[in-house]
Amino acid sequence: MEKYTKIAVVVMLCILAASAGFLVASLSLGSKGLADYSQPKPYPVYPETGIEEKTAIGGGNGFPVPEVAPTPAPAGRGTPESQYTDTERKIIQTASLHIEVEDFQSSSDSVIAIVERYNGFISDSYTYVTDTGRKNGRITIKVPTDKFLAVIEEIEHVGAVKSKDTSGEDVTEEYIDLTARLNNSERQERRLLEILDMANNTKEVLEVEREIWRVRSEIERLTGRIKYLENRVELATIHVSLSEPEPITHTWGIRDALRSAFGGFVSVIRGLIILVGYALPLLILVCIGWLVKSKLMPRLRKERR
Repeated sequence: MEKYTKIAVVVMLCILAASAGFLVASLSLGSKGLADYSQPKPYPVYPETGIEEKTAIGGGNGFPVPEVAPTPAPAGRGTPESQYTDTERKIIQTASLHIEVEDFQSSSDSVIAIVERYNGFISDSYTYVTDTGRKNGRITIKVPTDKFLAVIEEIEHVGAVKSKDTSGEDVTEEYIDLTARLNNSERQERRLLEILDMANNTKEVLEVEREIWRVRSEIERLTGRIKYLENRVELATIHVSLSEPEPITHTWGIRDALRSAFGGFVSVIRGLIILVGYALPLLILVCIGWLVKSKLMPRLRKERR
């Protein structure tokens, strides 16, 4: 009897062990399934555009809304400086020269000839004559950037250089930032055009077209700024001021004294004229009062008698 009792106990222990193992396996599988459903699933990404697509849930019409990935920040704003290695430096070069020349016209012609020889052009010019009859002027020149220093060196030989200033503005960071934003805007525009083809009603069409118009305006603005920077980088600017020397004269100051005396005389005359203008109405009133008192009042007295 004891033998059967031991066998029954062993069988019961085996059954309990098997049940416990099955229960543990079921719980582990169940928790894994719940974990799969509890975590949000990522939206599908379009590799060619980098745009995620979200679809309306709960009674929606399934109209996809594009979300463009954020614009990568240029170097200096959290990204490695190595991003600049693949981009040529964008430098806007400018210079200002003040040159004293013996003859303004011939020197101006020489500057123009130098500019034309280096495939540049005159963007602006201004000429005037001083009180002493000397000609002065200012010429603004645009030349290719690689000819910038050579043109300055030749212009310096036109006359005596009184002052010289050169500067360079690095716009590489702005150029990279504008280019990245332009690429993102163009990708967004392409995706919006795809969404426009998927629109089902007039409201959706109008909403997408409004967004396309906004993105297109941003693309045109960015494109214009990029072209402006490229033009400034490709063509350096040189401001050249040419002036003839003023005559050196020694005087005793008699001319200046006479001029000052004449100016004082004119000022006094002006003051008298202004004084007469203020006093004239008062004089007219005094004269009218005198006439009334001396002429009109005696007659009235005689008539009363």
